[in-house]
Amino acid sequence: VVGVYAYAVTLINHAQTPVTVTLSNGQTITVEAGKTQGSVDFQTPANDVYNNGSTVSVTIENATGGNFEQLTPNPTPAQTTINDSVDTTTATLTASPSVTEGGVITYTVTLSNPAQTPVTVTLSNGQTITVEAGKTQGSVDFQTPANDVYNNGSTVSVTIENATGGNFEQLTPNPTPAQTTINDSVDTTTATLTANPSVTEGGVITYTVTLSNPAQTPVTVTLSNGQTITVEAGKTR
Repeated sequence: VVGVYAYAVTLINHAQTPVTVTLSNGQTITVEAGKTQGSVDFQTPANDVYNNGSTVSVTIENATGGNFEQLTPNPTPAQTTINDSVDTTTATLTASPSVTEGGVITYTVTLSNPAQTPVTVTLSNGQTITVEAGKTQGSVDFQTPANDVYNNGSTVSVTIENATGGNFEQLTPNPTPAQTTINDSVDTTTATLTANPSVTEGGVITYTVTLSNPAQTPVTVTLSNGQTITVEAGKTR
């Protein structure tokens, strides 16, 4: 936390001449002639996002002047607790905006401040991303289902479930999901018509439709002679 605190020196007797007191932090305090007290201000380090609250301990290294018969520093240190204010670091997830089925989605976590220690981020799809110490980003790839011949384009939505590490005062995941559109590539299924190569007049011709891939729903095929053929779901003919 940013702040200023004062170190004060108190003499048990009035100084007849100025007294100079040197502190262990390098600062000096002057007690003017005729007085018993003097002080100096100390600026604490600037506020940041990391866990670093501490206690500062300072002693008197030397004291001269005042025309005293003997000027003896009290060896007891002056201690000050620096309280750490809580500042938030945000972890935000982004993803490839779109891929073709069978392609790879890259998920990236971005921290609003560099990590001091590794950060582990767990995603809702079960994957984890590690952001290394000193960095703000990490990523992982996700393989989409293989390309097929069926209509199945979709949108994949993933969020951050948990984020730990980094020595941050507070690490908060951004709840906004990372969404990716999986585009359905167009693959052709062929319907082929075959028939008996020959029949005797008065005989029966059998027309057969064969699909190059099994149907997921019934397929209706209309022939040029006005007849229709149905290929049932799960079958090719």
